[in-house]
Amino acid sequence: MTCEHSYLSWRIWAVYAALFGIAIPWYWPAEDARMLFGFPLWVVVSIAGSFGISCFTAWLFVKRWPADEDGEDEA
Repeated sequence: MTCEHSYLSWRIWAVYAALFGIAIPWYWPAEDARMLFGFPLWVVVSIAGSFGISCFTAWLFVKRWPADEDGEDEA
């Protein structure tokens, strides 16, 4: 089964799943006490994952947003 729209492809969902997997630190061991920039390492990784999700979403809006085909905005 293929998606009707290219902007809903399985690759996009796979990237989102991977980025959310990184951003949500459910896999991080509770006894890990490493620090980076004064924060626990899992916080830095979670923030980096959230930043990645934001950048990927922005890229999708810029590059893959469907074009208006009816041309209502053009006057």
